[in-house]
Amino acid sequence: MNQTVKKVICIMTALLLMMVFSPLHSTVSATSSEDYYFDFKSSKFTAPPESNFINWYNQNMLRRHTPHHNGYDSIFKITDSQYIDGKFQYGDFRKDLEGEWISIYAWSFSDGEPQWKKIGRAKTDSDGRIHYVIPNTERFGTGLHLIKLYVEGDGTEANMYIRVLDGNKKYVVFDIDGTLTIDDCENVIEYTSEFWNVIYNARKYEGAVEATKYYASRGYEILYLTARPYWLAEKTQRWLIRNGFPRGLIHTYEGSGIVSGSKAVSFKRDYLQSVKSRGVNFGYGNATSDIDAYFAVGLPGNRIFIIGEHAGLKGTTPVSSYPEHLSKLPE
Repeated sequence: MNQTVKKVICIMTALLLMMVFSPLHSTVSATSSEDYYFDFKSSKFTAPPESNFINWYNQNMLRRHTPHHNGYDSIFKITDSQYIDGKFQYGDFRKDLEGEWISIYAWSFSDGEPQWKKIGRAKTDSDGRIHYVIPNTERFGTGLHLIKLYVEGDGTEANMYIRVLDGNKKYVVFDIDGTLTIDDCENVIEYTSEFWNVIYNARKYEGAVEATKYYASRGYEILYLTARPYWLAEKTQRWLIRNGFPRGLIHTYEGSGIVSGSKAVSFKRDYLQSVKSRGVNFGYGNATSDIDAYFAVGLPGNRIFIIGEHAGLKGTTPVSSYPEHLSKLPE
């Protein structure tokens, strides 16, 4: 079935389910305090006083709605120019926050005694975005850096990571929908549940968390690469945290629409091309777009693991289930 048609069917199904069932939820697993888990160091952050918004509409209307802010994880080589991108929106229909100041803070895990440090501020544009080029005096050194994008007007925030490499790092790439979740529809149902104030936790494959933990505990960096549109980046981050997945960089499609087929291949291929020199070692997916993207950047079939109906296609390594798959991985 055409992937776009399938996603339309998913949306219609989600709407019907949300009208019939309330609330829906699944069990959420607890996270660990180990250092390879998401940790936004919130207890260490002293928030400055809210300054109120500049714009009357933002102050009196927009701030009443639920914030949906995204920071975009990035990988840089030590010689690259460094920048920070963010997107700030409110409400179920994602109204952009325009013309407001965002303070930018950093926590460098590689520092001997890390602490929050303000490195600058930027004003959102007409699309609710910031693009902040990090000055040479504030450039990050090798290591992992946590970035907090703090909305000065109301004290809301987004968190993101920057990884700076001096040489290569071992990366494992995981698609999400249909690869970590049991079906492409799970993400759609979770998102549409917001409109009914229903709690729905997208169901994950048995053993999916353990598969990602396997690599994280062995020193691999996890890269979550998904064709979800940018406005689902925050929800993706929250789902990974809520279900106990290890920390990883998250990269979503930059556009606002749903992509599938050749467009999904192009999106994933182009991004993987940009980071493959950083050390991409293995790829996990479920769709033909995943297979084609991984092959396009030179991964061999024995390093491409595919679950679902396309398992083993084109010489990839089939995954019948994650528990069975894990039993075959080296101790």
